[in-house]
Amino acid sequence: MIGKQTVLNMVNEIGQVYVQRGFISSQKGLVLKYKVPNNGFELLLKFHIIQSDVKQSMTIDCMLTVLSEELKEWRLKQYRSKDLATDTVFMANIQDVIPEQPKKFTWEINQKNEQEFKEHLKQLLSLYANPIYNFFTDRQLLIAHVVENGWRLNDYMQAKNFAYPIDFMSCFATKEENIQGFNNYLKREGLVGQAKRIYKEMSSPKYKGFITSDSSEDKVFQLAYLHKIPILI
Repeated sequence: MIGKQTVLNMVNEIGQVYVQRGFISSQKGLVLKYKVPNNGFELLLKFHIIQSDVKQSMTIDCMLTVLSEELKEWRLKQYRSKDLATDTVFMANIQDVIPEQPKKFTWEINQKNEQEFKEHLKQLLSLYANPIYNFFTDRQLLIAHVVENGWRLNDYMQAKNFAYPIDFMSCFATKEENIQGFNNYLKREGLVGQAKRIYKEMSSPKYKGFITSDSSEDKVFQLAYLHKIPILI
């Protein structure tokens, strides 16, 4: 069975690329953090080593996160609630932002595939995680991409990985960019009809101030309506 220290050494080797870029390493190399100098976005890459006693193997859980104190302050001022004043901008597992992997690839690490797994994870981070992080080093580039691509930072992520996009755009973008990005999101995700239904319900005299729905999309539409973002499609 592969040892936890061996996997930890692997994570530290992978993390050296980020340390060289200015990321700060902590918690034995499992957490890498970088604060973008000119805009305050905080980029985090977190590894979690999971041991399986049954299969005598280990897996690495890898989370990509982007935080913003400016967004947190904006939300506190907007909603006057510390519970709603979160600083989360983006959060996704590496598996959420990559294409489907070959059947022969496994996320389980053992003594036989240790080197192959390490090189494969390095490649996945380089091809899919790094471009997402790079967007947050240039706010103008980020906003332009988000608007054009309907809240997606690559073709594989889900829009829900972009936390509170209406708030993010209201905080950092112009009203016109917010409107365009929202409508591109509706079109790309095929949600125009669903959004119009929520808008119609909220504009009805019978509207009671809340939407009875467990759908995360419906909550986004409700927030968009409250921010007076029109559906133009």
